[in-house]
This record gives sequence, C-alpha cells and structure tokens, in this order.
Amino acid sequence: MLTRTPRSGSVVTGTTIEEQQVDNVTDLSRRVPNYRPNIAQPRQSRMAIRGVGVAAGSAGTGSPSDTGYIVDNVYWSFAGFQWGDLVDLSSVELLLGPTGTAGGKNTNVGSIIFHTQPPSFEPKTTVRTTYGNYNHFKQTFNSTGTLIEDQLAYRASVYLDRGDGWIKDAKTGSTYLDTNRLGLHFQLLGVGDGWSDRVSFIYNASNEHNDYLTGTIGDTSLIYANGARLTPTFFQQVWSKLKKPIWTIDPNTPYIARNGRDPTHVLMLSNELNYQFGDNMLTSISAIGYGSFRNNGFSDNQLLQLGFGSGGMDTYVLQSSQELRLSSPKEQDFEWTTGLYGYYEIAQDRMHHETFGVDSAAWLGRPAALPGLTTWWLNNAGDFQIAAYGQGTWHIDEQASITFGLRDSYDIRYGSNKFRPNYFYGVPYSVLQQDAALVSASGGYGWSDTGGATNHHNGVIGIINPQYQLNENILLYGLLGRGDKQPAVNTQNTPIYIGGVAQGFKPPFNKPETSWDYEIGAKTNWFDGSLISNVNLYWNDLYDFQISQQKTYADSNGVTSNVTYLGNAPHVRLRGIEFVQRWVPFEGLALNLSGAYTEARYVNYKDAPAPPDWSYKGGPSTMSLSNTRITGLPWWQINGGFNYERPLGGAFASSTDWKGKPLNGFIYANAAWFSKAQYTNPLSLIQYWQSAYVMFDAGLGVRTDDRKYSLTLWGKNLFNNRPWTTWAQGSSTAPTTVGISTQGPRTFGVTSSITF
Repeated sequence: MLTRTPRSGSVVTGTTIEEQQVDNVTDLSRRVPNYRPNIAQPRQSRMAIRGVGVAAGSAGTGSPSDTGYIVDNVYWSFAGFQWGDLVDLSSVELLLGPTGTAGGKNTNVGSIIFHTQPPSFEPKTTVRTTYGNYNHFKQTFNSTGTLIEDQLAYRASVYLDRGDGWIKDAKTGSTYLDTNRLGLHFQLLGVGDGWSDRVSFIYNASNEHNDYLTGTIGDTSLIYANGARLTPTFFQQVWSKLKKPIWTIDPNTPYIARNGRDPTHVLMLSNELNYQFGDNMLTSISAIGYGSFRNNGFSDNQLLQLGFGSGGMDTYVLQSSQELRLSSPKEQDFEWTTGLYGYYEIAQDRMHHETFGVDSAAWLGRPAALPGLTTWWLNNAGDFQIAAYGQGTWHIDEQASITFGLRDSYDIRYGSNKFRPNYFYGVPYSVLQQDAALVSASGGYGWSDTGGATNHHNGVIGIINPQYQLNENILLYGLLGRGDKQPAVNTQNTPIYIGGVAQGFKPPFNKPETSWDYEIGAKTNWFDGSLISNVNLYWNDLYDFQISQQKTYADSNGVTSNVTYLGNAPHVRLRGIEFVQRWVPFEGLALNLSGAYTEARYVNYKDAPAPPDWSYKGGPSTMSLSNTRITGLPWWQINGGFNYERPLGGAFASSTDWKGKPLNGFIYANAAWFSKAQYTNPLSLIQYWQSAYVMFDAGLGVRTDDRKYSLTLWGKNLFNNRPWTTWAQGSSTAPTTVGISTQGPRTFGVTSSITF
C-alpha cells in the first residue's frame, strides 16, 4: 500500500505491533499520524482522522462518525467494538479520504482497517507473557492448525490483561484507569475447489474503573468578558451549603465518594464467503455484533455526593450487516468491483446523569432531592441503510490509469427519548416535589416522552482517482471525492425548561453532512525499495458539519433560555500535508519518519455557542467562529523511530531449548511529537494551551533466528508526559478542571514469547 495504492495512508505491520508492544489503538496512534482514537471509556470514542470524527456535543450513540473502524472487512460502529487489546494482527492500515465506493459502509474522511491473522493449515502455537510496573500481567495464547486435512483449519487467540491504575484515590486507595480485561478470537477457515469460507467470533470483556476522566486543579476561575467575577464560586458554595472542606486540587489524587467498576461485554460474529464465479469472485460478508456497557461511576470529587452531572450512562447496541460483492480478476485493462450493502443498528442509552446522594438536598435547597432519586433517560437510536456501489480502474496504458467509483445509500434513522424518574413513595415528599428537585438539578428532567421520530435520507458518494507512473520510481496521483454522512439522532433530545416549566423538546435530528475532498500526492520508491518517500496534500470542505449548537427559546411571557443541541456548522475546512518516509540504509537497520500537519477551520459558523465567559446577564448567546481554528487538535504530529537487528551467534548454545539456534539482538525506539493545542474557545478572554509533548517508546531484546523464542525489555512513555485532554474554567456548580489523558504514565516491563 505504501508504494502502489494511489491513495494517502499508512501501514503498520503485525511484526511491528508484536515486537514494539502496540497493545491498543492509543499505542497505534503514536505510529500513525493524523489518527487519534480519543477513547475515554468503552461507550465513548471520539476517534478522529484529520481532526474530525463523531459530532462534538453528541453522546456518541446515534451519531455517525466521519471515520470508520473496520475489522476483517466489517464496519463496526459502537465504541465498545474498539475496546480491548490488539492481538493476533497481520497488519493495520489507515485509508484517508471518502470511502464506500468499493464496499463496506461509507465514511467522509477515512477508515482505520485491521486485518487479523487467518487460520493456517500449518500447526503453530505461540505463548506470550508480559510483566510490568503497576502490577501489570498479560498472558496471550495463539494456536492454529488443521482440523480436516486440506479442507478445514482453525485459529484460536485468547488473552488476559490485568494491572493497577495510575490514578490513586487518596481516601479509599482504589486505583482508576486500571486494566482488567480478557478476550477471545476463534476462527474457522474452510477451503475447496473455487471457494473459501472464513468464520470469525470475537469476545471482549472488561471490568475496570475507567470513569475518572476529569480532575480538579482549583476553584472556579471563570471571569466574565465584562470584567465581572463569578460569585459564589464552587469552593465557596461547598462550604456555605454543605460546610465541607476541599480535599484536593491535584487531578492525580482525587477523593471520590462513589466510583464503581464499569463492566463491558462485546461479541462480534462474522463470516466471509468467497466463491469463484467464472473468472470473477463473488464475496458474501455477513456480520452481527452486540455490545453492552454499564456505567457505575460518578464525577463527584472532594468526597461529595451531589450526584448530578455525572457520567452515568449505560449503553446497549445491536448491529448487523450483509454485503454481496462481485469483483473482476486483477491485472486486467479494466478492473471492477460492484455490490450491495445492507446495515442495521439499534442502540439504547439508559442515562442516569442525576442520581442524588446525601449532599444533593442541601446543595439544591430542596429536601425532596432524596438520596437514590434518579432521572433515567431511555434513549433509542436506530439506523437502517441499504446501498449499491461500484468502482472500476481503467489502465489506459502502462503508465496511466484512472479509478472512479459511485455509491448510492438510502438511510432510515429512528430516534425516541423517554425520561422516567424512579420516584419514591411513602416518603414525606410528593412526586411533584421530587420531580421539581430533578428539574432543578444540572441537566435534570422529570417525567416526559418525545415519542418516536423517523428521518429518511438518500446520499450519493463518488470518487475520481487518477494515477500516473512517471517512471519506475515515482507514482503521481490525485483524488476528487464527494462524501456523505447521514443525519445524526439527537439522543440528547431533552425537554426544554424555562422557569421549571417544560416548553417542548430539542430537535430529534440534525442535517446530513456533505464532504468534498481534493488531494494530490506522490509515492516514490528508490534504491530497490530501500528508500520510500510518500507525500500527500489535501483540501477537504465539509458542509453542514455536525456539531453542538445553541438556540434561544422563549416562553409565552417572553422569558428566554439558551438551549444547546446537536446541530450543524455551515462550513468547515480541513487541509494539510501528510508524509511517510522509510529508509533501510543497510541490512538490519530501518529508519522511519512520518507526520501530518492539520488545519481544521470553521469557514462559516456565525451562530456558534458563546463561550462561558460571555454568558453574563445580557451577554450574547451566540457568537461567530467563522475563520477560526477548531480547538483541541495539535496542528502537527511527527513520528520518528528506528529498528535495528544484529546477529549474535549461538550465545546460549549450552541451553537445551536454544541449542544450535542462531540468535539476533534487536533494539527499537519510537518518538511521537505533538505540537501545542488550544483547549479554549478562540473568543474566550482567558486562553489555555496544552504544551507540546513527546511520547517516547523504546525496547531491546533477543530472539532466535526462526523467531520461535524471544525476550524483550520495553518501556512506554519513558519521559512520563501526561498531557491534559481538556481544560474548563468551571462555574458556580463546578471547579476548574482538566481532562485526564488515557495515554497513561511511564510504563515498563518484560515480554517473553515462545512458539512451538
């Protein structure tokens, strides 16, 4: 792909993943520029390519992503499908630009594509064991071989991964962001005359403290744009209302009153049948998956039990897809692929953001805010898509060719929202009083129901992708692509309250998003492949970009309220440069350098929500962000590293297991540099920038020449950088906070691998 495919992208081999301890998608992002997984927990991923992914402001469920996550030719949507460790992979690809004209589900800016190791008729079993700091232990077992000679093979992969978290609760001693997961991947491969069939079953589970994602660094620091200071601050209110102290302003040492484990279960079943149909290949890809995530954590710090505004959200997702694809033979003057694709998804969020604790009544000034009173949101989102696609490549001559593709997708989206508090009966407070207490809480809602809503959308996707082989060393290419993303279901379709009275509901859907992508690049290959240098320039306009918006509502008396909902920004532009360099100056040494410059900008966004420091009485509810950069994204990411291998001879020839086996020593290093990133609204008077940082991984080890035995000493994030992911000034109900990075602290350990 690095030298032949006329599209921009990156490839990470299975050997690199195994040898350099690439355990998850966060590790992978340090080797693939312009890909950021942004995984916070199993139900929430802001996975982004070129800076965009799931619509900002959405809950994630029901909101399609600009980026795709694909495993063995199957698109998976739910963030939980991306959870778990990367094991038994043959390669990972990053494909950039609009996708969908050659199969699968359509995406606007690209996809991350995982290829797992297929079953083999040659018996082989590998056992890998890892020990590391934070009491980390990981055991992986892979086995493949023959069940029926020359007809049926199997492959089984199992892993167990456990370790303490690196955030320690000062009160309870519990650790957060710990590791406690296991997984299974079982496959069968049947082959016959002109056909093959591969069945794959994946199960991942975890039970971790992964809800501590926001840490306190101080009291409310909000200063309004008119010069006024917010009073009272959060710390002042804690003392005046609750008479309780502030325990910590260290985000790495919280005092959490209630923070349980969050169990996750994911099952993915797929089948790929390939049948030789004359000279052509008929492929059927069937898949079904289920994911569940129960959120038992609370965001309350300082040993408080307020219980509103927490991250409580349980998610359940069922997904299925069916694809029929017919492809011509390769190496023809005209190569083509055409097919049909069907996709169905039903998801439910059972949100419990408000679960009152013992401090809720005093904080709200409402005795009916009883401990355990919860406002449940039962939010459903459905998606049905059927599509037809076709893509062909015409080889004009030995040097020039052109690829063109077209896809038509028809989507039916469904959404409904119910709000069902668990009122207490036989208590001194009526249901109406309890309902009023819930409404008064931050984001709290009483008994209500939106009913169901349906949206129909037809989207057309197309690409034109010419290439020209200038000589044996240089391939030039261009790409013109049109992408389409269907409307999102607003699972935050909550009631609008003004003065405690419901005025209606937020919009159930936003508008579809349209992408126009323009790219030009060159792929070069020098000195018989020892030097590869690829460069790509892109310009991507996104119209009706899906994002959080704000609107002013008024009641019959003219009283207004600013309401945030999932809407659209009229025009966003992505542009930048991507490059991949690889040089093998001599046998045994490989140097690599890759990077991306990304400029993500609002071209037209006149009615953007005003930042918090403009929310004083009489201040504007919306302000223009036109011609400003999208925040939260480093402008540059540059990855560089090397891998060096050298024969050591028979250093351990006296050992029975290693006797007569030549040994190789190896050493590797990889540094990922991220430039500074702006975390505050460009219109805010007080700005916060995350400083530039480097994530540095390295290791060294020894292995036999046949790779049957290996021993690796490794370290990750050796500089112990812990960048924040967000920064917020706070309010009268929240302190100044930062987002806790899930990239983790410095870790190190030893991994052994035995193959027999």
